[in-house]
Amino acid sequence: MTKKITENFEIFPWNENLEIGIEQIDKEHRVLINLLNKLANSLTQERNIEIEETFNELAKYAEYHFKSEEKIWKEHIVNKELLDEHYKSHESFLPKVLELKEKNQDKSYNEVIEEILLFLIRWLAFHIVDEDKRFALIIKSLEDGKNIKEAIYETESMMSGSMKNLIETILSMYDKLSIKTINLIRERKARLKAERELKKINKKLEELSRTDQLTKIYNRRYFDEQFNLELKESIKNKKLLTVLIFDIDYFKKLNDTYGHAKGDEALKKVSRTLKNLCVEYEITIYRVGGEEFTILFSNKNEKEVLLLISKIQTLIKELKIPNKGSHISDFVTISGGLISIVPTKENSIDSIMRVADERLYKAKRTGRNKIITI
Repeated sequence: MTKKITENFEIFPWNENLEIGIEQIDKEHRVLINLLNKLANSLTQERNIEIEETFNELAKYAEYHFKSEEKIWKEHIVNKELLDEHYKSHESFLPKVLELKEKNQDKSYNEVIEEILLFLIRWLAFHIVDEDKRFALIIKSLEDGKNIKEAIYETESMMSGSMKNLIETILSMYDKLSIKTINLIRERKARLKAERELKKINKKLEELSRTDQLTKIYNRRYFDEQFNLELKESIKNKKLLTVLIFDIDYFKKLNDTYGHAKGDEALKKVSRTLKNLCVEYEITIYRVGGEEFTILFSNKNEKEVLLLISKIQTLIKELKIPNKGSHISDFVTISGGLISIVPTKENSIDSIMRVADERLYKAKRTGRNKIITI
């Protein structure tokens, strides 16, 4: 059994160096970063709709954030030139993303989103630690009593010194981290894809192991498993358990007369007809031998079982499958044995099936085309 991969990647981890000191803007920056991380993790799933929804959510929130941020800057900073430059940066955000989409149309959907992710990380990191940080420092200087020119000069002095080195370090760090994380996301996606494929294969193998390949109904192996479960439940809850075992009369003569291909066709027709009936009445049919079948009935009373058996015989007769080698009919018929029992711990699958087999052989000895119930 493969281990489920549940870890989430942080392509853009929050860091205290990203805080600019204005609570509302810091809070909105965190939301943007969370959405970036959500978008990155959605790449591991092969669901483009989910990726697109997250991307649209990110774009919508970015638009809201820009307006919210601009309102704060406008309340404190009266320098139109400075504000216009910052607004242009906001306005260029979505067009640049759309440009990336258009430019990379020859690439796969995921590759395009990866390119956009890397752009968004670089853009947002620079926007926060450089552009927004500058405005926050200007506001701080203004609150300390400086005029706008003094505030701008003081901010530029701070941003050109050790702060500049810190910004460059942060941007470089996030650039390398984002590329590394994208590679990890690709690996994770490959592992998840392999895991899904393995589950499909295992499911298919499980289906094959319990299905008869000719008739596509359940086989003897699955019958034994289900019978064991039904028997335990019936013993525990003192429930009636009914088993019908039947086979096609003179099936060997059908093969000898018409050939094995026609014999196989007859088995398929019988199986298909009874499978549809079983679905309707919530019972299960199994092919347990060459032309031998069984049906398990649980939670069915005697009257219901007898009506179903009569319907089974009628349906098979209505198929009118030719069998001129039969001594009792020109068409396929069946013979079977039925046992209904409220089992106890003394009962086993073998003991119950032994009785059903004895009744089947009694049906054959006494003329066939019948179901023996006692």
